Amino acid sequence: MNTISNISEYTVSQLNKSIKNIIENSFFVIKVVGEISQVKKHSSGHIYFTLKDSESTISAVCWRSNTSKLKVDVEEGKAVLVKGKVTTYSPQSKYQLIVEQIEYQGEGELLKLLEDRKKKLAEQGFFDTESKKKIPELPKNIGVITSETGAVFRDIIHRISDRFPSNLLLFPARVQGENSVQEICDGIDFFNSLPNTNENKPDVIIIARGGGSLEDLMPFNDEKIVIKVFNSEIPIISAVGHETDTTLCDFAADLRSPTPTAAAEMVVPDRNQIWLRISDKFIALEKYVENFLKEKKNELQLTESKIPDIEQNINNSFQNIDFQNQKLKTSLEYKISDKKISFFEISKRLNFDKVFDNLKLISERLIASFEKFEIKFGTFMKDKQKDLELQKRKLDILSYKETLRRGYAVVKKGKKVISDNADAKVNDNLEVEFSKSTMLVKKIQ
Repeated sequence: MNTISNISEYTVSQLNKSIKNIIENSFFVIKVVGEISQVKKHSSGHIYFTLKDSESTISAVCWRSNTSKLKVDVEEGKAVLVKGKVTTYSPQSKYQLIVEQIEYQGEGELLKLLEDRKKKLAEQGFFDTESKKKIPELPKNIGVITSETGAVFRDIIHRISDRFPSNLLLFPARVQGENSVQEICDGIDFFNSLPNTNENKPDVIIIARGGGSLEDLMPFNDEKIVIKVFNSEIPIISAVGHETDTTLCDFAADLRSPTPTAAAEMVVPDRNQIWLRISDKFIALEKYVENFLKEKKNELQLTESKIPDIEQNINNSFQNIDFQNQKLKTSLEYKISDKKISFFEISKRLNFDKVFDNLKLISERLIASFEKFEIKFGTFMKDKQKDLELQKRKLDILSYKETLRRGYAVVKKGKKVISDNADAKVNDNLEVEFSKSTMLVKKIQ
């Protein structure tokens, strides 16, 4: 403790400075248990509150530069353990606690906090079953977020190697203490940010850590992790702690595993079991194919028995044709023979001299008829020729060409015939048509 000079008087500033030195040099970093009250979160980012017990209170302040490092939200009524330094605030002549870190005091307080947080997040829909994504049955790549130095990742490697070797990608992250929440969130962001074209992009993510106390597992109850897990496009399996441990990360994840080893068993199948199932499927398929072929063979034999003998039917048809051909040939030969006999009998009764006389008479009549027709046709043609010449003379009389041959002319303007002087204007080009020629003229008056 500082020794104060024995002087008769102090200024206010001197006294406050002396008290400040005494207090700050007497208490270094200390821990104080109490209940938070009178919280004021200033626009500057600083947090002011009072820490109290059943008898006393002490002012506390957490500077803006340190608020992001707090593990606990500063809220009314929380029982906490505050770590910090005691100092004085001279303008108000009071001492206060400069807060560096806050922890929950007692497991009961943590459980109450978790229950309240769980209720709030559930009401916001972060634990809805309908939002859960399906875990792929046979992932090619598996992302793991856990400590790279712990036994958890080695256990996952060994278990997956035994069951179904797959590509494991580790994002090392602290799973306890300061910055653990941010590193776990960074791991989720990293895997989700990989492009779909990246052949190493995980099909599923495992967030894992071993067992621990409720306080050790508190990072996995943080709202930031719950929101990150819920918004992840890649399905997430939460494998935090032992089977009896439950965190809010478990509720937000698409699948909860009781242990990290169990997560490895859940994310990949047992290849031996797959081989057995495949073998059973092949046996069942072989039996199915065998029964199917037997059934189709029986159906084929039955169908074949119903198909007629095409070759036999064709031969029968040819035989029928041969029979009908022979029958027709015999019938024709009989009819021809019968007609031939009838012809000979009739020809014996015919008088060919009389037939020839009749033919001669008919021939003479035809010749006479042709001669008469020739005379009448000649007379008809002469009459028509006379009529044609008469009509031609009439046309010649009516034609304007005949008029032209008598010394007249036709005056035209273009294709129009000029019949009056008024039909043509001065300087119009006109055509004068004579009987055997034409002449171009111009009207001058």
